[in-house]
Amino acid sequence: MADSQPLRILLVGLGTSEVTFLKRLVEGLAGQGVHITISSSRQEVIKGFPQDKVDWLWAPNWHGPVILRLLRILFMAINAFPLKRRSWLKRLLRNEKSARDKLAAIYRYLPFARGHCDVIYFPWNSTAIGYIGLFDLGIPVVLSCRGSQVNIKPHLEGQERYVALLKQTFERAAAVHCVSEDILANAVALGLNPDKAVVIRPAVDPTRFSPPIDYPQNDPIRLITTGSLIWRKGYEYLLMALRQLKDKGLTAELQIIGEGKDRDRILFTSQDLGIFDQVILRGNLPPVEVINCLRQADIFVLSSLSEGISNAVLEAMSCGLPVVTTDCGGMREAIRDGVEGFVVPVRDPEALAEALQKLALDANLRKQMGQVGRERVIAQFDAQSQIESFITMFTKCQGQ
Repeated sequence: MADSQPLRILLVGLGTSEVTFLKRLVEGLAGQGVHITISSSRQEVIKGFPQDKVDWLWAPNWHGPVILRLLRILFMAINAFPLKRRSWLKRLLRNEKSARDKLAAIYRYLPFARGHCDVIYFPWNSTAIGYIGLFDLGIPVVLSCRGSQVNIKPHLEGQERYVALLKQTFERAAAVHCVSEDILANAVALGLNPDKAVVIRPAVDPTRFSPPIDYPQNDPIRLITTGSLIWRKGYEYLLMALRQLKDKGLTAELQIIGEGKDRDRILFTSQDLGIFDQVILRGNLPPVEVINCLRQADIFVLSSLSEGISNAVLEAMSCGLPVVTTDCGGMREAIRDGVEGFVVPVRDPEALAEALQKLALDANLRKQMGQVGRERVIAQFDAQSQIESFITMFTKCQGQ
């Protein structure tokens, strides 16, 4: 960066290093000279990041017996001494009624009682709500809207408090990053002022996610998808589509990369449908192995019920794969129907099977769509452009 003093970002809510798109964002920002402090209960989250640009703020979770929590508070108080934000902590405690709530507030916010940053960044809406007290520090706050926390959770029964707090975070944030125009529209409907919104779409590094030298022509045709094994990924509809392909005389292999609580349900469903031997659950794989699997596949398929813009789809496009995706969230902002692949209705296994059949029977079409998809990633979803957009957003907020 041009300034002698680097931009300093406090990132709250990274999650685990398995959230690869956030890991890439941190790596990209650090590569441009941004200094990032990541708050987490585990120091492993900063493993692999440049040590001179990324450091760790210990923010332990609330789990464990009371005595352990008290010991943690003691250690946090020692680490936070001398308290630079004593008055801020006192104001937070005055808002809590019970002694237990006051203790929980101390536990949650004591790690942030000292230290310096120019911008606080929440990559998840739920984390911004959980740490809403940090909005009172007088430091500009940026938060991200990515998917289900904006387009699903607010519409579930019993989420009135969540919706109210979500609106508060929108009102108090200096800027709100949305991963797609569709997510932006959802957030505006929930109270976001569009004037403070910035759309920065997901991105990948096309030099890392690159096509194979020779396009595969597997027999049987190989389908691949990547994502957590959870209900909103719509795997049951994909399995039904696979069964329909089999009924049409086209046997395909489906590889699913990811883990989740629906693993057994997916296996039982595939067995009930008579396609158990065609479904391979690969589990979580290192990024290098994910790339190798994409290069060895013929078609990428996304059967989701909800997305912002799928990072997995962009990775597949960058590897030269044609994509069949459901018309959910901002997926039409990445895939043009009939150009980089096909867009089909949500919860429609027949349409999914029809699109997959077209690609399975036409190797030239697969190659053509895959090549156009990679060109689209290079032109519109390049990681370097994304990093520059984030830095511009953070820098503008820094002066607010």
